[in-house]
Amino acid sequence: MRLSWLPNALTLARCGLAFVVAGLTLEAPDTSFLPLVAFVAVALTDFLDGWAARWLKAVSELGAFLDPIADKLLVGLSLLALSFLQHWAILILVPTVIIILRDLIATGLRLIPSVEMPVSKIAKWKTAIEMIGIGALLAAPAFASTQIWNAGLVLIWLAALLSVYTLGLYLGALIAETKRPHQ
Repeated sequence: MRLSWLPNALTLARCGLAFVVAGLTLEAPDTSFLPLVAFVAVALTDFLDGWAARWLKAVSELGAFLDPIADKLLVGLSLLALSFLQHWAILILVPTVIIILRDLIATGLRLIPSVEMPVSKIAKWKTAIEMIGIGALLAAPAFASTQIWNAGLVLIWLAALLSVYTLGLYLGALIAETKRPHQ
């Protein structure tokens, strides 16, 4: 039995489970580790689906398209839930808005057939920093630690700055492409 469907199924599951993580974040008591555990488990499927796609030789255009969307859903929904819990405090709301807007613009650009936007290494680092930062923000209440919260917030701000930078790179490349004479 060929399991070539597995990587895309994991990616689709991650899309749906992003909503579960956000719901758990909003509903769990402050002392609960459940949102953190759910977030980490769902984030790990990002590694798992990529590994499975390569191992099963099942890399697909659909998977390449859905994978970043699943990441953006997990990050965006988690940050929105955390922002809501903080009563939309400016210190978390600003990087949340920056990250979500960047992700919407980048995804929109990728939907244009004539635009090629491969994911840069720095964008992958940005996603890793987002995941670690969100993990810290989810862990902080359970550990009753302002230090963990502050570290997570610093990472989210760093990710927001990288979001602006990577979007600038993408837009710069797009502008350069449109100015190049086509044959």
